[in-house]
Amino acid sequence: MKEEEKKPKKNNSKNKKFGTFAGVFMPSVLTILGAVMYFIAPQIVGGVGLAKTLLIILIAHSVTLATAFSISAISTNIKVKGGGLYYLISRSLGSEFGGSLGVQLYLAQTIASSFYAIAFARGAGIVLSSLGISLAEMHIALISLAIFGMMVFIGANFIIKVQYAIFAAIILSLVSIFLGPQTGSLSTAFFSSTALPFWIAFAMFFPAVTGIDAGVGMSGNLKDPKKSLVRGTFAAIIITMLVYIALVIKFAVSASPDELFSNSQIIHQISLFAPLVLLGILMATSSSALSSLMTAPRCLVAMTEDKILPKSLSFLGKKSEKDAEPRAAITLTLLIGLGVILLGSLELISQVVAMFFLSVYGWINGAAFFEKVSHNPSYRPTFNAPLIISFYGMFAAYAVMYLFNPKIMVSVIVIQAVLFFSLYRTKKSMKIEGVWHGVSFQFLRALLKRIDKSAKSLKNWRPTILAFSTNELNNHPIANLLNWIGSRSSVTKLYFLRKGDFKKDIEENKKPQEDLSKYIKEHKLEIFPRTILTDNYQKTIENLAQAETLGNLPLNTVLFDFNNKMKINELANSMKSLKKNIIIMRNQTGFTNFKRVDVWWSSKKNGNLMLLLAYLITHSKQWLEQNAVVKVFYVDDDKEGESDKKHLESMIEQSRMENVELEIISGKQKKIKEIINSNSTHADLVILGLTELENKTNKELIDDITSFTEKLKVSLIVSANDKIDFRVN
Repeated sequence: MKEEEKKPKKNNSKNKKFGTFAGVFMPSVLTILGAVMYFIAPQIVGGVGLAKTLLIILIAHSVTLATAFSISAISTNIKVKGGGLYYLISRSLGSEFGGSLGVQLYLAQTIASSFYAIAFARGAGIVLSSLGISLAEMHIALISLAIFGMMVFIGANFIIKVQYAIFAAIILSLVSIFLGPQTGSLSTAFFSSTALPFWIAFAMFFPAVTGIDAGVGMSGNLKDPKKSLVRGTFAAIIITMLVYIALVIKFAVSASPDELFSNSQIIHQISLFAPLVLLGILMATSSSALSSLMTAPRCLVAMTEDKILPKSLSFLGKKSEKDAEPRAAITLTLLIGLGVILLGSLELISQVVAMFFLSVYGWINGAAFFEKVSHNPSYRPTFNAPLIISFYGMFAAYAVMYLFNPKIMVSVIVIQAVLFFSLYRTKKSMKIEGVWHGVSFQFLRALLKRIDKSAKSLKNWRPTILAFSTNELNNHPIANLLNWIGSRSSVTKLYFLRKGDFKKDIEENKKPQEDLSKYIKEHKLEIFPRTILTDNYQKTIENLAQAETLGNLPLNTVLFDFNNKMKINELANSMKSLKKNIIIMRNQTGFTNFKRVDVWWSSKKNGNLMLLLAYLITHSKQWLEQNAVVKVFYVDDDKEGESDKKHLESMIEQSRMENVELEIISGKQKKIKEIINSNSTHADLVILGLTELENKTNKELIDDITSFTEKLKVSLIVSANDKIDFRVN
């Protein structure tokens, strides 16, 4: 057993055998100093002048520097495995978000190998023509990519050895360029040309600096990923930035702006020994193709291991037992690359690929930004990326996408959204936790700190309800009522109180809690339910009414079901001392329909809250579907005078409620209790107002509620303590 346990460890160490220079720095530098350096950079200097070219280099590298900060922060917070940028993003943003970006990254890396093969073919074509050999560019590209694929098939160790030779060839080509003749004028080239618009020139140059992916993509083959990714990425960006700055200055003093802009062979003419430059072009483009063919399969393997891809493609995640090379993934990547070359016209696809890379870079910065915003205790990177730098990297990446092509940018965002929702709906990928819960928590925390300030004004007032059910038959009616009141405008909590002893009956209490939660989930009710064991309903309600808050904001309304075994008058007195609005629900039939709510106006104090409750209930989805109406009844007995009546009429007129009807009833011949029971028997919900509940004896209060609601289906008895003006609300 001990020998068997040692073998995997030996293989594992063999897989991760590259240091910072070979594993990160060199692949990144070789990709950054590629075709753009030889073909595009001279044209940009001639097209916009040296000053603007230097500005382009600084802006472009600032984006990758910001990305390097973000990569460093994330990679020093987790155990880094294979998969490169996909792995880092998925461990921060979750499997669905990471998967949608991982697919884009894989396609970008794969198709990029085709472009580099075509660039190689153009240089190779010059050599072949000088030897009298005529071969179509597409055929050279196909042959070269196939050869590159076979080299990658041998293994990463072989490719790294080849890249040492490529690195030496590029250095020699740069020496040849810097030692070349100087026939131009620095002062003339500095501001001379406007042949190219600035942002088009920027878009032409930017693909050069995206080469850091080549180093990060080798994350699974590094001895110490946390150190190597940080050191290698920063070193590659800074050194290549200095090389580009020195190089464009050399271009400016070596030829005129017109020559630099229009002569595609100028790079050969301004060098000391042109064959070295040609060798550098061939080596640089071949290196970029090899790097893409190395990193893309490793990204694919990581997605397969995370179950991002369908189960039928799981074979793509297999590695050889001997050297752990992902040869199945390499084969697929090579086939796709060859197919892309055969398409011929690649201009549109090249822009999409650039967008894919930028989208990934944007979100690696976004991942670091949101990790920082979340303040998750689990986020403890040893390398600190300032919040503003990560935000700048994300913003700049999408700004560059827009400058490239707004239409393609939108298309890429749509593709990402489709992939995200596809992964989210299938739920077959590994459930990798993302940072979003932490971000949501921080956002909620910030809101809760401010909510008590805004909620005290008349305009922003709304009922925040703490509800209690003491009868299991009332659980569902109260839950639905709370949802109607709070689904769009408020926050409501429901406690189902059960008689029992906490220590003895805690296990028995789990089933009612599960049943209540299941009902709320099935009916998509927007409330927060809990089941509580207690031996004293009244004390529990009083204690929770004191304790429950939203942040620092106490819930302003307490609702409980009618229970004649409780001392309702004492409870009402306690709620008044806490300045709570009181709603007592009496349920006799349950809700059988959703067409009519009756409001019996009794006073200005209660009336505003009653009307507001009626409005919220009848404007919830279930009641709106039935075209529910609110009937407001006013009993005119000549005792209160005209003031209440006029106030009510004015309020209804100014309330902007389109579903309200006012009915004035003479109270001279009948008692109010009889009037209510005779007129509201068929109402689906009746809202009544009672004042001075706390001043009545418990028997008087119970008798009043019983007699007032004797023939009613479901009724709410309301006593308001808050100052509410429904015309404002």
